[in-house]
Amino acid sequence: MLRGGGLAVLLACLPSFALGQSYLIQDIEISGTSDLEVAQILHQLDSQVGDPLDRRNIRKDLHTIYEMGLFVDAHAEVESVKDGYRLRFVVQERPRLVEVNVTGIVQVSKDQTLGKLTIKALDFYDPLKVEQNIEIIRNEYRKKGFLRVVIRSRIEKKTPEQYRLFLEVTERPSVFLTDIRVSGTQFLSELEIKRLILSSEIDCFNWMNNSGIFQEEMFNQDLALITQHYFKNGYIKVFLDKPKVTFIHNPEYTRVDLQLHITEGDQYFTGKVDVSGDLLGNKQELLEKLLLEAGEVYNPFLQNQDRSVLNEVYQEQGYAFARVIPRQTIHEDNKTVDVTYQFIKGEKAYIGRVEIAGNAETKDHVIRREFDILEGELFNGKKLRLSQENVQRLGFFEQGLTLDRSRRTDADNIIDVLARLKETQTGTFQAQMGFSDLSGFSGGLSLSKGNILGTGRTLRLSAQFAQKSTTNQFSVTVIDPRLFESRVSSTVSFSRSSSTDATELKRGNITENNYSLGFSTPVYYHNLRTSISVSALNRFYESDNATDVFKRSVTTGLSWNSVNHPVFPSEGIKSSLSVSQTGRPFGGNVHFREYRYSYQQFWSLNPTRTLILMAKAQLGILAQQGSEAIPSEERYRIGGINTVRGHNYFRIAGPYGGAIYAHNLETITNADNSTTTRDKRTVNLSSDQKAQLVGGGTAERIFNLELIFPLSQDERSFVRGVVFLDAGNVNAESVQYHLLGEKEPAFLDLRRSAGFGARVITPVGVLRFEYGAKLDPRSYESPDRFEFTISGLF
Repeated sequence: MLRGGGLAVLLACLPSFALGQSYLIQDIEISGTSDLEVAQILHQLDSQVGDPLDRRNIRKDLHTIYEMGLFVDAHAEVESVKDGYRLRFVVQERPRLVEVNVTGIVQVSKDQTLGKLTIKALDFYDPLKVEQNIEIIRNEYRKKGFLRVVIRSRIEKKTPEQYRLFLEVTERPSVFLTDIRVSGTQFLSELEIKRLILSSEIDCFNWMNNSGIFQEEMFNQDLALITQHYFKNGYIKVFLDKPKVTFIHNPEYTRVDLQLHITEGDQYFTGKVDVSGDLLGNKQELLEKLLLEAGEVYNPFLQNQDRSVLNEVYQEQGYAFARVIPRQTIHEDNKTVDVTYQFIKGEKAYIGRVEIAGNAETKDHVIRREFDILEGELFNGKKLRLSQENVQRLGFFEQGLTLDRSRRTDADNIIDVLARLKETQTGTFQAQMGFSDLSGFSGGLSLSKGNILGTGRTLRLSAQFAQKSTTNQFSVTVIDPRLFESRVSSTVSFSRSSSTDATELKRGNITENNYSLGFSTPVYYHNLRTSISVSALNRFYESDNATDVFKRSVTTGLSWNSVNHPVFPSEGIKSSLSVSQTGRPFGGNVHFREYRYSYQQFWSLNPTRTLILMAKAQLGILAQQGSEAIPSEERYRIGGINTVRGHNYFRIAGPYGGAIYAHNLETITNADNSTTTRDKRTVNLSSDQKAQLVGGGTAERIFNLELIFPLSQDERSFVRGVVFLDAGNVNAESVQYHLLGEKEPAFLDLRRSAGFGARVITPVGVLRFEYGAKLDPRSYESPDRFEFTISGLF
């Protein structure tokens, strides 16, 4: 209660000369509340000590106090003191909740539900806030299909100032969608309609994917999805009757029967497509940019895309306020729709202030350097869009960041830009576990922290171990995406490893130290980059029969990256082409050249970007320089979760390596009773011929196709499924196949595998389970392989 009338009486009773002569406020008091609330009130008052007493300010202060939501009553009192007045605000606090009890939660997670409540003990009692929290609990039940849950609130007054709040939940049987019936359709069948929508009938996987959970909000989305699909196929006059919902109550659950009738109407096609109004440039060039084509099925969503494309053409030339208005003319006689895009270009605009909000950790200059727009320059819509993509691509902010534009009131042709950001986790860790005949139990841990101290730099640490091969590896990498604030990025890394030689040469323990320094710079905006790197590797063998390796390499490359997120992309392309020269003229004692090409593309197959298709191809060629053979460690070996699943790590390794080499080994007993292990295919070869046999390949090709999908109708589900198809192989020099009597594989003669898996997002990380089966197993190979990894964010 706000007692403005009391204030009026008090002020009216003051001597008339007091207010007229602007006597000053000498003191302000707050009574009826704690010191903490007193400080909060004083901070928000317009009336201040030393100001003239003003009725309007006092009334405004009373409203401010009441709007704080902490008090049920507030009034003002004025007292004459020496040289002015004492202003006193008297408030009456709302009762406090000394206890909040929620009872009766069984069918949903109690901890998760209570964690979402916004009302806590020691809060002021607010009936509106109580109702809001009841709705939070009700929503948690709705997600699980408990639509009939009853939640009541009860207040117990401990004292006039202290309340106990009880939220009592009475659970009712869950509601399951058992039947969806569609009638009236010809273009789409009932089954096709069911595949379109998010709601689904209950099935045997309900415990895992929440199928059959009836949610009214979700079904309303389904109606929109059905309508959109018809619109995309030219049925622009489709009509969906109000669904008929029948509830059938049972003691243990309630069934829902949904009946939907659709009147499809006629299918319409695109007629004449034209442009008019304030045209810029060549009319034919504008028409060539359009997706709508005469004679094709009329799709209003393509029309909207055309509108955006044409709008960007004008905005790219500075017309920030340009409008493109589609005008449709429907011809019922031939079921066509003529579309004319009318242009109103408006005035050119310029960029005003560029401001940033929401970057608590990231420094402003790290964000600003990603902008392609500058304050004061001519507005360019394409640059603005690319700036948004550049900032998003950093990976420091949540998806959906926006660059808001606002028109200045004092200058119509000036546009201020505000980047609204919300920072996300920039650290990752990944733990890996595996088992193979080659390495036994193996594992690894990698840590990566991006945006260190808000500078945009990245630090990566990794360590790996293996049981049988006694492999231990450690590496550290530092990446600066803008070296000295330039467009050049730099990468510095060091790694050290110690392992037992697992190749056919059996050279004992191997120690490696590797140093590298790389630079890259954009060639076309931020998507196309050129790079150069130098590296030095020193490899030391325990065996006296092996020569230590000193490898010096220079690599140049060209890469394209248009993916929409650096860690979890759903759209875009990543591609790279590189050439590495090792040895001459850069020093070292090994000499060869390597050519590499990779291409990876992501497609979103649904509007929510939860159904993702990924295709990847990798090619590599090692070219011998002079007469020196390419060292075994540099040659290609594939297999495992990162290349061809279903195969053990590095077991596809040419005719003299990997699984085929292990299959052809035999142990013989010598005259002195000692034993020798040899490849039985080499028995009749001379020493010179055997010297030409090296494990691993000089050419590789790897192809992966992967579909990631949610295992629940809820797009926020923590469980995702994956199905994949992998193929790949390596080739060695032709002479090796001739000497060993093996057939040399053609380019498309690939080892193939297929499989499936699940990825579960948990508080401790992402659990990744994948099973791969060989589609062409050899008699000496296991038919399949299961792998498990753990990764997460921090």
